[in-house]
Amino acid sequence: MNRSPLEHRGFRTLLLAMTGIPVVVLYAWVALLQPILFGPAIGDFNGSYLPAALRLASGHDPYDLCRTMGCLEPTGPQYVMPPLLAWMLQPLGGVSGRAIALGVVLVLNVSLAVFIWITIRTLKVRDWQLAALLVLVALAFEPTLGNVDEGQVNLVLLALSAVWFWAWVEGRWWGGAALGAAIAVKLIQGPVALLVLWGRRWAMLAAAAAAGLVLWLVGAPQYLAEYLLEVLPAVSQGTGFFENHSPGGTITRLFEPDSFLGASRGSPPVARDLTIALAIAVLAVTFMVLRRPAAGATGLALEAAAIVAATPLVATYSWGTHLVLLLLPMFVLTVWAVRRRDRLVLGLVALSWLLIGPGHKWFQTLLVSGYPNLFVLRLMAEFGVVAIGALWAANLVAVRRERSAHGADAAHEEGAESQEHDRAREHDAVAGVV
Repeated sequence: MNRSPLEHRGFRTLLLAMTGIPVVVLYAWVALLQPILFGPAIGDFNGSYLPAALRLASGHDPYDLCRTMGCLEPTGPQYVMPPLLAWMLQPLGGVSGRAIALGVVLVLNVSLAVFIWITIRTLKVRDWQLAALLVLVALAFEPTLGNVDEGQVNLVLLALSAVWFWAWVEGRWWGGAALGAAIAVKLIQGPVALLVLWGRRWAMLAAAAAAGLVLWLVGAPQYLAEYLLEVLPAVSQGTGFFENHSPGGTITRLFEPDSFLGASRGSPPVARDLTIALAIAVLAVTFMVLRRPAAGATGLALEAAAIVAATPLVATYSWGTHLVLLLLPMFVLTVWAVRRRDRLVLGLVALSWLLIGPGHKWFQTLLVSGYPNLFVLRLMAEFGVVAIGALWAANLVAVRRERSAHGADAAHEEGAESQEHDRAREHDAVAGVV
């Protein structure tokens, strides 16, 4: 029987070198050297975060643009996040723009490195080829570069999610503080708290609540009520703008076609109702598949990945840069699928990665070049929703197969496999999934 070339470690090393070296060089140029030499754009940071911080420092309402321009969509110069981030950035008012930009780029790259290191450590990846594959997945992921270019805070949230993930798998409570801090900065990770509640991790839940509450109370609390009662409800209505990759965006585009290019804003009531119903259904299916809390490290990792993968499906809007948070489930599922030679799960993860990255870039290129077929563009705009759904489905499949393989439900899952067994699997499993 002929062996696949991928079963040979030397060939896999050559393949990783051929693909990895260009990816690393390109990332280093775009996300590090170019910003240092010529200055980064950090559009969202300079266009939204920093102006809100400066208005707050001068005694003005950071949400004043929402009153004059409206906050129906989370885009543009309007600041639509909790007041904490603007409050934290106030000291930058007297710092030069170039120094701020370089600092932002460095912080975001360090955050990415922290995520990669913690996640690989938590998943006990010891084979360097599998670790290298995960690094390349992160560096070549289009939302990663998008966050650095825009100066978005999502990479910081990604690092905090890695800290929470580490604590979740290890059964520690302190990860709740990282989760609470992430939610206090940006509510996009709020659904993750439902997993903590479902898993009856009371100490972790208390740490998350305490950390989030303390940060909100110290970070310009005088504007917290305005954010919760006025800004958040307005933004949560959803949008059909083509950059919204959530199911809510798809539904809005169906009922309000003019929203595709921003001709109309907001979302009609029927679309909002359907979005809420779908979000409830996604959460119900997710927890139905999870059933009972897992006992072993592998099951816990898949649980965490499942709720993170479901988060963009229950949000009313999921911008492309938000999807960088999906690197966590991508890492978990890639490691799981490689070790178990599961081609279906690995294929779904690859499909998700390709649609979010190259697929969306292809769509953007056609859009800005004046491609005339609007029907094709509307179909391509749904690449993101398909990608999110594929990743979520892959996670549910992995959970079911993991528990089926052990012949028991989640309450009686076996513990993590031995370190020697994992190492032996990783050495030759990459070939088996292709």
